[in-house]
Amino acid sequence: MPNKPKNESILFGIVLLLISGLGFTCGVLIAKMAMNDGIDINTSNAVRYCWATILLWIWQKTISKPQGIMPRERYAALVLGLAVFLMGVGYLGATRYIPVSLSVLIFYTGPFFIIIISRFTENEPITVLRLAAICMAFFGLILIMGIKTTGSLPIRGILLGFTAAIGMALFVTLSSLTIRKASPQTVNLYSLFSGTLLFGLFLYVIGGPTGTITLSGVLKLIGSGLSIAIGYITFFSGLKIIGPVKASILLNAEPVYTIALAALFLGERLSPNQFLGAALVITSIILITIKPGSLSRRN
Repeated sequence: MPNKPKNESILFGIVLLLISGLGFTCGVLIAKMAMNDGIDINTSNAVRYCWATILLWIWQKTISKPQGIMPRERYAALVLGLAVFLMGVGYLGATRYIPVSLSVLIFYTGPFFIIIISRFTENEPITVLRLAAICMAFFGLILIMGIKTTGSLPIRGILLGFTAAIGMALFVTLSSLTIRKASPQTVNLYSLFSGTLLFGLFLYVIGGPTGTITLSGVLKLIGSGLSIAIGYITFFSGLKIIGPVKASILLNAEPVYTIALAALFLGERLSPNQFLGAALVITSIILITIKPGSLSRRN
């Protein structure tokens, strides 16, 4: 039976996952800037994940101590690449057909799937607190995104959004199982490598880049890849400490980062509802991570 993490370790895991959310957020924002330069979505995914994989390999060779991995965990890590692919293609693909805000909201139904899957894979109890925290975070996301739609929505966009959400749930839960008997960063490297291959294959199948490739855009994708690498490194390290359910709640901090950075760098003004939504998300994170008594055991 694995040793229970100490309070300090759990707090460190929380910090790592908050940093991870910031890394993923910056990766998306920088990728959007590259797309504004004319680079298409599929090329963006292939290039930035390729660079993230290279950076992670360099990290493994120079900073992190490389560790071996058994065949079973290696194959599981390669399968995780499919989840990475589903998240990338599903999430960004959904934005082609439905509003970005709605795409984000559907994507963050992922924690609901995670709490159900974890009940069977890790014997994680479905407690009232967890359900309340996830529902609070989800309602907060509705306020943050300011969902506004008129008329019917294309079913294709909705299905792509849920594809990304299921990809998230599979990635978080399967990662948690795989890193029990393997180095988190080794699993990370294999999953990103596999995901990058799928992005590259998909780009080839659809006929290659369809946008305009510019030096400015490529440099931005390299920056996006760096942010992704940081996001995945800290995610796997934090997941090892606090488990999939808490990790899924902490991932809800990403939209909060997004609106804050948009206000800071793009001059966007935040509405009272967005402030309230951010407060609800932050409260849900506090409820499920530092509730009295929860720091003494892995929930």
